[in-house]
Parts: sequence; structure tokens; C-alpha cells
Amino acid sequence: MIKELLKQIDAKLLRRFGYYFGGLALGVVALSYINKQKGTTFAYFPNARTLKQIQLKDTLKIDALAQKTMDQFHLDSLDIQYVLHKGNVDFSKSHPRVTPCPDYWIDITIGKKTNDQVLSQKFAFIIERCEYVATIKEIKPLP
Repeated sequence: MIKELLKQIDAKLLRRFGYYFGGLALGVVALSYINKQKGTTFAYFPNARTLKQIQLKDTLKIDALAQKTMDQFHLDSLDIQYVLHKGNVDFSKSHPRVTPCPDYWIDITIGKKTNDQVLSQKFAFIIERCEYVATIKEIKPLP
């Protein structure tokens, strides 16, 4: 009698878990479809959040010193967009708690194709993020 009762409880419990996980799976699929249609992204990690906050600023300015380096290494606006999407924020060299405008050190390797040859160069972008404006303060070529 006790064995039959345990079998019934196990069957009911398994059925409830089945309904729960089935509904959960359908909800996840529906949510991912809706978010894909809306173009929603989720930035969970500090690196992604920082880059996204810089991207969302109203204006992105380039300091004269940074512009000189950009001209020297033939960097353009597409390279800056690449940095803001794929860069790696080095928080040990950044000053994220400075008020009112924290600055961030972003490391990136940029490849340029010249004469059927791809040359890669590492750079460090120092970007200051204020309330409405982000400013590229300096671009340093790294060895």
C-alpha cells in the first residue's frame, strides 16, 4: 500500500515537473523571439556595460592628441565603432569612480589591410565618459 502511494506521488511529481519545464521552455523561446524582434540586448558583465554606456552618449568627441594619433595610424570612424563594440576595458588602469567624468582604458587590436597583407596593431584608447558626452582623450599604440 505504501509502495503504491509512493508511485502515485512520484508520478504526480514527475508530471508536475514536466509541465513546469515545458512551460519554462516555451516561455524562454517566446521571450528570445520577442527580444530578437525588438533588437534588445543585455549587457550583464562590467566590460559590456561600460562599452554600452559610452556608445549611448549623445556625442562622441575626439581630442586633438587622439586625432593626431588617428591620422598617424590611419584610423577612422569604423575603427572607433569597432573599439566601442569589441574593446576590452582594463579596469585596473581606468578610473571608474572619478566624478563627474570617469575615464576608461580600452585595449584593442586593430588589423589594417595594406598591399594584400594584414597588419595588426594594439592600441589603448583612453575615453572619458561624462553625463552627455564621451571624449576620446588619447590613443596609445602598444608594443
